[in-house]
Amino acid sequence: MAVSKVLHDRGSTVRVGAETAEIIRKVALELRYQPNRLARSFRQQKTNTIGLVSYHMGRIGDIDGYLAAFLNGVMRATFQSGYGLTICPHLTKLSDDGKINDGRFDGLLWCKPNYSVQSAESIERSEIPIVMMHAPDGLAPNVPRFCCDNPLGLKLAVDHLVELGHTKIAYVMDTFNEWTAEGKVRIDSFHVSMKAHGLETSQDDILFWSMGCSELGQFVQRTNRHTALITFGEALAVAVLDEARKIGVSIPRDLSVVGFDSTTFCETTRPRLTAVSQPIEQMAFDATNALISYIEVEQYPSRLFTYPCGLDIRESTARPTSRC
Repeated sequence: MAVSKVLHDRGSTVRVGAETAEIIRKVALELRYQPNRLARSFRQQKTNTIGLVSYHMGRIGDIDGYLAAFLNGVMRATFQSGYGLTICPHLTKLSDDGKINDGRFDGLLWCKPNYSVQSAESIERSEIPIVMMHAPDGLAPNVPRFCCDNPLGLKLAVDHLVELGHTKIAYVMDTFNEWTAEGKVRIDSFHVSMKAHGLETSQDDILFWSMGCSELGQFVQRTNRHTALITFGEALAVAVLDEARKIGVSIPRDLSVVGFDSTTFCETTRPRLTAVSQPIEQMAFDATNALISYIEVEQYPSRLFTYPCGLDIRESTARPTSRC
């Protein structure tokens, strides 16, 4: 009891003299004593760790700046609050009744959730707090969600291309994000934005490509093909630029390309990438802080936080030419 009082400041009724306390500290130092954080967490029912769930976490900085901006926001919030961060490739173990409750995290930040009703129901039944990022309206309404204004972002991209003279525009999705809630909303928003200009669209205007965009070679051989592409994300747009360079397609002379995210990485591409901008780092920071706030003081704003988009026009878009 004396050791616990001196080393952990527990036991309000325990009295330890200064000389005895000094002996305890000296012995602890000689023995290289370290508190067992696992035992302490079990006793306090708190791990001071947040789980970050992301099904698709690639290499940071290789082909886009999204992950760097996203993790900067998350880590800025966790570090200033004294929380650790664990990255998970999927939701932690669900109990038999669908609750996420295996004790390793105090809360979960779920990035780019899929459109599964089952997943949404599991989240709402969770015994630990969950905050979702890139989760648009209509998914898990009782959970805080942080998302950009996707309809506005697609409108800005379509408006820009139409003003340049493009009427044959396609929207490109990678096969992973096809199943995310945000992916579905962006496809719907693309159709709405095109229709606002009197341009009819169909499923032929939605292209599902691999992350390497090897499909571009076959695409440019089509007759009466699309003259401009809007991609789901920055990484996919950069892959289009890289593949175009390999097969001799000139961007934007032969094909205009608009990305989504618009991090500083877009300034380094060849040509510099026109892209819809969203405040990734700020969204991640706010979402993580909201999660920590609930863990600490149980303030849980169950609503959608929507952030405005912009459009950064660079060099990857131009008027369509006769070669298109």
